[in-house]
Amino acid sequence: MSPKARSAGQGGRPPGIDPRASEAIEHIVQAVRDGNDARIRSLLADLAAVADTAALLYLRERLYAQR
Repeated sequence: MSPKARSAGQGGRPPGIDPRASEAIEHIVQAVRDGNDARIRSLLADLAAVADTAALLYLRERLYAQR
């Protein structure tokens, strides 16, 4: 399934992703774009508290999508 099709549900996040994880992921992607290492570390700690395998795979997908 394409990322665009997958994002059609639940406010732009794939089904099954915790909204807190999805929000942290979007902030991480922005921090990576900005090159803000301190913010990335902080956000990864936040994500670790709520992430599951699906969230981590979604983070990977989002980070590779910006290439």
